[in-house]
Amino acid sequence: MESNSLADRLGMQNGSNGGRGRGRGGNRGGRGRGGHRGRGRGGRGGSANQATTNSNPAPMDIDSPVVATPDETPLPSGAATPTWTPKPIAAGTDAAVYLTENRFADLRGSIDDRLLSAIPFPTMSAVQAATLSTALSGKDVLAQAKTGTGKTLAFLIPSIQKLCALPKPPPQRSISVLVLSPTRELALQIEKEAQMLLANLQGTFAVQHVVGGTNIGAERKRLQRDRKDLLIATPGRLLDHFASDAPGLDLRKACQNLKVLVLDEADRMLDMGFRNELEKILKMLPDPISSNRQSLFFSATIPSFVHEVAKLRPDHAFISTLTEQDSNTHEHVPQESLICALRDCLPHALQVVLSEAIRYPTNHKILVFLPTARSTSLAAALFSSLRSQKGSMYSKFSPIFEIHSRKAQAIRTRTMETFQTSPSGILFSSDVTARGIDIPGISLVLQLGLPSSLEQYIHRLGRTARAGKEGRGVLILAEFEKFFLQQADVKKLPITPLDLGRVEKESGVGLEDVARDVEQAMRGIDATTRSQAYQAHLGFYKSYLKQLKWKPEELISSTNEYARDILQWGSDGQGSGNGGGWVGPPLLQKTVSMMGLKGKSGLNVVRELPGKGNGGGRVKRQGQSQGGRDRMSARATTTH
Repeated sequence: MESNSLADRLGMQNGSNGGRGRGRGGNRGGRGRGGHRGRGRGGRGGSANQATTNSNPAPMDIDSPVVATPDETPLPSGAATPTWTPKPIAAGTDAAVYLTENRFADLRGSIDDRLLSAIPFPTMSAVQAATLSTALSGKDVLAQAKTGTGKTLAFLIPSIQKLCALPKPPPQRSISVLVLSPTRELALQIEKEAQMLLANLQGTFAVQHVVGGTNIGAERKRLQRDRKDLLIATPGRLLDHFASDAPGLDLRKACQNLKVLVLDEADRMLDMGFRNELEKILKMLPDPISSNRQSLFFSATIPSFVHEVAKLRPDHAFISTLTEQDSNTHEHVPQESLICALRDCLPHALQVVLSEAIRYPTNHKILVFLPTARSTSLAAALFSSLRSQKGSMYSKFSPIFEIHSRKAQAIRTRTMETFQTSPSGILFSSDVTARGIDIPGISLVLQLGLPSSLEQYIHRLGRTARAGKEGRGVLILAEFEKFFLQQADVKKLPITPLDLGRVEKESGVGLEDVARDVEQAMRGIDATTRSQAYQAHLGFYKSYLKQLKWKPEELISSTNEYARDILQWGSDGQGSGNGGGWVGPPLLQKTVSMMGLKGKSGLNVVRELPGKGNGGGRVKRQGQSQGGRDRMSARATTTH
């Protein structure tokens, strides 16, 4: 789950229509207003089966650039369908780092035969081999394990075995196993694994999920109607249900006989600001000592919070399956960075992706992270437009995917499943995939724009070089974002300058040509998408004024340059004011007030959005015209 920044909470307004475009000459190097065609500063644009057959999916967004996916098929009764394909272990291979020779068949007698026969893998991963015997003994386990190494089965197998060992199934209203997950996507992935393991126990035990971003009313009906022996939940949505007084459903009471509590990606939940929610949930659950509840906590790092509030039993086992290399993923993954003019960020990103597509024509799998959901949507639309140009070099791109908090949950689920199982693809994402989801085969993680923290940068980077595979990371920042690389902790990372000469040689195209293609494609993107990216950009960087050492006026000026030079606002008939000067995308009065920018000049503040209400409303404050000034800004590029 990504955090809903002010930028994205507000980023739902439409763009304006009409106005005159700017003149075009032939010179590059600055974006002239009086006829020269140059470029001023600009900015970045803005596996398997259905997790549950009882969910209430949101309607498909027919305008989404997400590729079409086949209909999901529910798990057949009695079938055990793996969500990844087990392969033989060859000594000395990278896969041997995470797989062992320990066989699941050796658990016969320790776990129920119905559960054992549902496990489709012959051998255990390292984390499974290290933790299963201890967890099956009933002890609390605090396990340090890397995502993508099989830890989901490491906590699901002992949890389901505890159910199988009960003298009789619990009442239908009871929850016996509670799994807390930081994101919706990870929760649904865990549910799929549980469905696989319960294939031979259908009718006896069942798993359900409760996650944000879905219809809570439909969840309540499902929870009332069906068994929920295992409940996979995100913290916020679980608290919503705990606080609900819906008749016939008391989820807090249903947890009073809880047998197992699982925290998956505990450190990520803390990073995402869930500490208060976790503390509330843990206080609402029965005391682990008096109730003899088992706790299984899995995390890549072990924050002090786990020891402070988790109340593990004194004899709990701490098990780490991290190799020295795993513990320091960010220290051994090749990382490069580029600092450039804001207007060049997208063109350089296009070069990097193109070079990767040419290097690996049939299996390039790329994750592109952006700061906001709206900038993610914009970049996905841009790359999709370029890819659709038949015969162009961009047709070499594999399918384009898009996932962020603005997408309906049903679409996000299908997108993730398709991308996970695709041999190649380019996924544009905000932080819903930064951690917790296992996506095999990621060869490149491209971070386009300012990461919110060092931890976020590392989490994103951790999507590549997994399970012994190779991978690399590239970070592209605008000049004003370079403070990120100047932080003491970031300086310790092995980040080297991006070799632009190599990238240009590999991609086969220069910056000038790529920049021209970006501009042309951007003009074809609908005004609403561009307007929303503008608003999200403004809101996102508003929260970094201190680090940027900017005043609000400088923020507005930079964001307007982003609109002119990247979003091409004004070059296609948008952005002309009543007096003929350039006007930025419209912002509602309440939006500007919430951003703390009320009364600041340079913003196009309106009472009604164009095309809404009475037809657009009166412009209260227009953007400042650039007149005939030719902003011939330098193209110097710096790498760090």
